[in-house]
Amino acid sequence: MSENTSQTENLACRLSRFCNENRLADLYRSYNWGKDSWQTGFVDILRIERQLSSHLNTGGVTLDDVKEIAKWGKLRNPGRIKGAPVVLPPNTIYGNDGTLPSRANINSLDPLLVLRGNIESGIGPTYLTKSLRFAIPTIYGAIDTRCVRVFGKGDSDSQKHNWLDLHVKDYGYGWFIPEGQKQWPAGYSQWLDILITICSLQTEACPHPSAFVEHGLRRQGVWTCADVEMALFTYASKYVS
Repeated sequence: MSENTSQTENLACRLSRFCNENRLADLYRSYNWGKDSWQTGFVDILRIERQLSSHLNTGGVTLDDVKEIAKWGKLRNPGRIKGAPVVLPPNTIYGNDGTLPSRANINSLDPLLVLRGNIESGIGPTYLTKSLRFAIPTIYGAIDTRCVRVFGKGDSDSQKHNWLDLHVKDYGYGWFIPEGQKQWPAGYSQWLDILITICSLQTEACPHPSAFVEHGLRRQGVWTCADVEMALFTYASKYVS
């Protein structure tokens, strides 16, 4: 057995243990950010997902969409965001027949690289991946500093699980994910693999607010990468200061 195979199997066991010890549905229900909570029906997340889903199906995700996500996420200095008017054209994701392929049939990093190429300045890994998460929540979830601090490397005081090779840094101005590290962007693909694995391990239905199903953004009870990411964000938030 190769070392990489052994590490992959070891991670799968750790993810399974995590799912046995933590109810993802409860973590999902406990997600809270700004106006977004399960009690409010994740009102802003719903609005932005609908907006990006509509744009991706027509002219593409725009720079203004990214700025809207930055506002939602409380990004410092959003005025620094510059780039092309359309940052993620529809054909970046959808096939010639207009359907969304499964993650197994696409290179998950290609859309990230398209975004990075069309946005000149103002955002890094966190908001690049948030943009993908809002545009295609079925197969993408964001990676932010809280999750890397708890599930990755760089903050020994907050780390609870060694799942990721990604590192965070803090030079006194707040935590961030350096784009220059050798684990980026491959570490994001690793994160997506983790989200998909956790999706597959769920035996309890995801308690989506009904509007997500009514607007065609979710299938009743079926976990997506974005749903799992929200649950893991809730978990990570308990351990960061």
